[in-house]
Amino acid sequence: MNSFRIILAILSLAAAPAIAQENPSDVRALLILEDDAMQVWITAASAANIEYKTTPQSIDRKRTPRSQVQSIYYFEPDSFKEAKALYENRDYETAREKFAAIKTTLERVKNLPGNFGTLAGFYELECCRRMQDLEALAQLLDDYVPGPLVREYQINQVELYAVWDAVRTKSWPRLVSLADELLSQKKWTGTQLAQIYYCKGLALDAIGRKVDALIAFNGAFTADYTASEELTRDAALACMRIYREHEEVKLAIELFGTEDEDRNSAGYTLLQEAVALVDIWERALGGGQALPAEYKSFEQYKESGPKPKAPAKKAEPAKKAEPAKEAAPEKKEEPGAKKEG
Repeated sequence: MNSFRIILAILSLAAAPAIAQENPSDVRALLILEDDAMQVWITAASAANIEYKTTPQSIDRKRTPRSQVQSIYYFEPDSFKEAKALYENRDYETAREKFAAIKTTLERVKNLPGNFGTLAGFYELECCRRMQDLEALAQLLDDYVPGPLVREYQINQVELYAVWDAVRTKSWPRLVSLADELLSQKKWTGTQLAQIYYCKGLALDAIGRKVDALIAFNGAFTADYTASEELTRDAALACMRIYREHEEVKLAIELFGTEDEDRNSAGYTLLQEAVALVDIWERALGGGQALPAEYKSFEQYKESGPKPKAPAKKAEPAKKAEPAKEAAPEKKEEPGAKKEG
């Protein structure tokens, strides 16, 4: 069947009035065969066959060998639309429950490529990740089969759960190595890069490499800027904490505005990075969320002009010149004295 006829079939069925579906475990789909396209309600699928009904109320089941099916176009279930809307509105807890229910309902078709049951399971995992419920994420991954996923970024995201599991187990050196290995690959979206940098930052911070951690956290909130809102805010707050606890930054704050201030010091440079990050938070990263007061106080250390000059030292009074000593009078030669030589 040529692609033009397939598109016409899909459009005509998509434009048709919605049909009541009696059994939510039946999947409304369009089976694309070599010389035909038919709307069906899939009731089950095995490695060899697809079982379906031709109407939602039918009690008769038919089977088609999977080898004869060129592709399957699924109609999105209303329950999935509702769960996805909750997810996009960041109500991850409620969305997770709905995705879990969909995954269970569509268990009988979970081995079909691109099916909504497997996709619901993927979003259930994503809800756990976004809430950073890493124990639940690990438990779900034990049983999750990603094989039917068809979109590359979803397949790649499942691979990235390894770095989150390293965070869960606090395997910091392994996490740094794993993150570096993943960053050497070029297949990640901005959101996925943000995850890798963020988890690497957590590891570097934990093992005491504070400046390297700052670089990694900065990578997290610049990789996709504000797209991953929760994660980029967490990365920015982690940077603020490191700046605040850094001994050289503390010294730069203590000397700020004094004649001993050193604008070429590492501490002063880090302090000005903190000041800039406060500004970025207010304009974009915070998303309207107030910055904690202990970090907002960095604003008062903004560099505002040339370095203040040290007060000139008072000149010491000139010393009075001592009077020149008179030369000793020349001795006169006594009469009768013998000259030597």
